[in-house]
Amino acid sequence: MLMLIEFCLFSIIIVNENKVLNVNIENLSFQEFILKEEVIDYIIDDQLYALTEKNIFAIDKAKLQIIDHTPLPQRFNYITNTKDEIIIISTSELIILNKKNLAFKNGIGIEPGDYQPMVSPVKLPRKELLYLFTKDDKRSIIKIIDLHKGRTIKSKNFTEIKNYYYLPQEKNFVILTSSGLHYLDTDLKVKKSIKFEFPGEDFFFYRDYCIITNSQAICKIDKNGKMIDFQPVLLNGTSKNADFVFYNKDFIVLIEPFTMRIKYLLENERKIYKMYGIDFDQNLCLSRDGAIFLMDYETGLFKALLKSEYAIKPPVIKETISGDSLFYIQFGAFSEINRAQNFCDSIKNSGLPVFIDSAPNNLYRIKFGGFLEKELAQELMEKSGISSWLVYNKKIEHVMDTKFIFQGQSYEIKNGIIKKE
Repeated sequence: MLMLIEFCLFSIIIVNENKVLNVNIENLSFQEFILKEEVIDYIIDDQLYALTEKNIFAIDKAKLQIIDHTPLPQRFNYITNTKDEIIIISTSELIILNKKNLAFKNGIGIEPGDYQPMVSPVKLPRKELLYLFTKDDKRSIIKIIDLHKGRTIKSKNFTEIKNYYYLPQEKNFVILTSSGLHYLDTDLKVKKSIKFEFPGEDFFFYRDYCIITNSQAICKIDKNGKMIDFQPVLLNGTSKNADFVFYNKDFIVLIEPFTMRIKYLLENERKIYKMYGIDFDQNLCLSRDGAIFLMDYETGLFKALLKSEYAIKPPVIKETISGDSLFYIQFGAFSEINRAQNFCDSIKNSGLPVFIDSAPNNLYRIKFGGFLEKELAQELMEKSGISSWLVYNKKIEHVMDTKFIFQGQSYEIKNGIIKKE
């Protein structure tokens, strides 16, 4: 998962495993919110949207409080966003959710692969495009998906991509491969290449320079690829780097950005295993024992942050019902009416009065609803044990009034709306 933090004045939001941390740098304190599931991926937008194996959550960043969530019928690996939508990505499809209520809007099939988004579409000139990146052996593939058309419009192969950045002002992607740095326009055409005679495993930009790192050194090159300076960094075993800081389980090495010389060599006594660069003066450090430290770059000293308590409140689901739309549970969509009818009948036998809702694109959708309350829809989704999506659409008028009992609980459908009796 790509490391992502949000700065808000002196506050920083960090997600680590199943914890959401709101860190106040000025007060050297932090608040902690713990989810029941580990976060697979997340984005920080108007809210914090956290993807877990079974759910997607919308979390208030300031109050550290769940304000909405939707169960997921399968595992998804990555998440990104448009202005009004959340996109979750599996190995074979994209699912588009309504950002307002996290309900299903659309699905797009893609060729199998471990795809991750390269940049949020909101940062692109054409905001209907989604750029996906995947690796296959020593080959990397970038695909461009048109979200409006629902299909791949371009795909290009590269030698193994080690890392990449999107530069919004230049409207360029910069990718690092075994052959060097390559600048791509948004049509994936190579605009410029910079080759160097040493292996690069990671890179970042510092002022007018590009810093290339590998397991043994950190190298500074100019815009033309000329080596300006380098510094060997020899650490036994696997090491990570957070810009000008290298670290592993034994040592932490700080590099001075201007001279490229070792500034401090510190023993990793605090068992730090993750670092987040706040700026080139400070790093936020997470310890294996759950402690959080602020590392001062000038002195190499660590300041422990204190955990501050906050009033724990129950989850609050946002009001999402408006106009003539309702929540529905969708159990499947079929192109053949016979298959749809057979599946519909099998669910009816379990006790749920589902129905077939046809659509202009010749799909027959098996639905159940509607619901004024999202929580009641989610409760019945969970009770059914059947893979399904929560959708939000115009009230369907042909739903028959009836009463039914499901798993010992009585329900009533009246005027197309389901309520508990």
